[in-house]
Amino acid sequence: SQKIETILDAQNLDQESHFRLNAQEKIYVALAGMDDWTQLIKRLDAAEAARQQAGRVDKQVALRGLAYLKAQRHAEAVKLLDAELQSNVASFGEAHFYTALTRGLLAQALSMGGQKDQARLAFDKASLNLSAPESLSGDFAENAIQRKTKRFILQSYMQLLSTTAGSNLQDAQILFSVADQIGTSSVQQALTEAAVRAGVNVPGLSDIIRKEQDARNEITNLSTYIANQNAEVAEKRNPQVVAQMRERKQVLEAQRKEYKAQIQKQYPEYFQLIQPKPATHTDIAKQLKPDELFVSILPMDDQTYVWAVDAQGGVNFHRSPLTESDVQTLVTRIRKTLDVAGLGNKAPAFAHADSHKLYKELLGPLESRLQGKTHLIVATSGAMAQLPMAVLTRSPNAAPNDNAWLIKDVAISHVPTANGWLSLKKLGEQPSSPQALLAWGDPAFDPKATQVAAAPAASVVRSAVALRSVESTSRSVMDAETYVNYSKIPPLPETRDEVLELAKIMSADPAHDVILGADATRQSVLKSSASGALGKKQVVVFATHGLLAGDLPNLNQPALAMAGNSNPNESPLLTLEDVLSLKLNADWVVLSACNTAGADGKAEEALSGLARGFFFAGSRSLLVTHWSVESESAMQLTTHTFAAYKKNPTMRRADALRQAMLETMKSPQYAHPAYW
Repeated sequence: SQKIETILDAQNLDQESHFRLNAQEKIYVALAGMDDWTQLIKRLDAAEAARQQAGRVDKQVALRGLAYLKAQRHAEAVKLLDAELQSNVASFGEAHFYTALTRGLLAQALSMGGQKDQARLAFDKASLNLSAPESLSGDFAENAIQRKTKRFILQSYMQLLSTTAGSNLQDAQILFSVADQIGTSSVQQALTEAAVRAGVNVPGLSDIIRKEQDARNEITNLSTYIANQNAEVAEKRNPQVVAQMRERKQVLEAQRKEYKAQIQKQYPEYFQLIQPKPATHTDIAKQLKPDELFVSILPMDDQTYVWAVDAQGGVNFHRSPLTESDVQTLVTRIRKTLDVAGLGNKAPAFAHADSHKLYKELLGPLESRLQGKTHLIVATSGAMAQLPMAVLTRSPNAAPNDNAWLIKDVAISHVPTANGWLSLKKLGEQPSSPQALLAWGDPAFDPKATQVAAAPAASVVRSAVALRSVESTSRSVMDAETYVNYSKIPPLPETRDEVLELAKIMSADPAHDVILGADATRQSVLKSSASGALGKKQVVVFATHGLLAGDLPNLNQPALAMAGNSNPNESPLLTLEDVLSLKLNADWVVLSACNTAGADGKAEEALSGLARGFFFAGSRSLLVTHWSVESESAMQLTTHTFAAYKKNPTMRRADALRQAMLETMKSPQYAHPAYW
């Protein structure tokens, strides 16, 4: 954008030209994304001076307000945002997303100025409208700046609440709900969009969705016109047309409220998927057994928030001085000593000190709550979602063969958010399916290759798939250039033995219940669901790679890489949208080898989306690999887990996995946590 500015300078283009304003706006966004607030404010102030001199209307109010707050210029922010809030209310209404963003920024400006009571009222209202919009499918996709602003508002709200949450249970409850809202992240947006598309195929529901979408689209067009009119100088405005459009908007918004109420009443599971209800301590306590503890961990810019809830409704809340950056640093260092299965004897020693520091800071204050508990349910996001809590150590002393791993004392289940877990608990009330297993393994990514089933060599590591170097264009995933790249995804021949062994343990029929090689296609999954076969299985296994949005051109949602095919009209990817359309009644869905390159958090975000998709489709739990695993130990883990489950189907699934972990780590060659 700076290069574009230089070119425009050389052409002596007018400061008001579309090209100049467009380049300028891109630079603003880039500087905000880089957190370079000093440079951004310098540019915004220069633009503001020129704007006032030319009599133009300010189109960057929210961004300027955010920048002022970041620079501690709260008095200027109050003046700016107060006027913008009044304009937003008049143009879009009290509950609109734009209004909520402006009100949230104003709340923080008031808080910084010492007006805590006024700030609290504004925060309460802004948070409600940011988390529970009247729309069902969103008026628009939030852009990066809006997401950043929303997170800043919610974090600021949490900082204010945390000063009273220790002594005020109601504030602790609100704080917990806001934290869960932040935890949903951008996964929720992709999930909502995919769910809406999938819902269009459901009789009855599809009619309401289409009506709601038509009303939404018309409101979007009206809002755009009104916003543009607000940005015009007085002589170019058309107040009569704007007044008519506002009246029409009110009618449409009333209709959408009715559509929303209809869906909430007639299709509650679908509604919970697209617009999750904030979880409460009471809701969680009702679903907990006496030996269970629910823990929510949320690292933020300035500190980390930790809650614990037990079956009696008891709540512990504490704040750790570890910042989001501190947590990311610790997790990255630990991950570097975990994603090492391919190094064999050259693998670095486990980062014991970092692991214990995380335990001490996050779970240490909960030691008394952990007494007598045998199952920990942990809601994490961001960096903490990249780390299985099993590898945290309760003792500062590293022992060669007998570390105080947390998994030795409790079974652990991971959930992305509290409300996601509550939705899952409702699914758990259904009786289990009658048949044992259906598995897809060793998919042939290149259909032209002759694939031979071969026993893997010792210590084979399931390599991660790295596709992000592909030039991102609008090409379809099956276009020639892209297809060549898809065919080069690392094959997974070693997963063949694993799924066959699982079939043996579960007493399944390998000829019918295990689908391998070129047959392991997306179409085979969809057909098994349509025929009802998939819905009769207790365990469903996908031994393949997981892909993220952006891994392949035009891939805008997480997906599983299935066998390639020669038909350019048939995608080889089982996408999140496909997953939402499946009909499952499974105790387990296993995503074996579903790791992706790097520990940057993107993989975990994709898995979070796929997990919620599988839960909605009817799975009660998901078993996944976090990093490139060594095949023999991975097979031990899965086979021990399902042997325990087969022996006692009523066993808690986290207990079955814990038993397998403890069994695997007994082998000296697999004592390192990279293997278990």
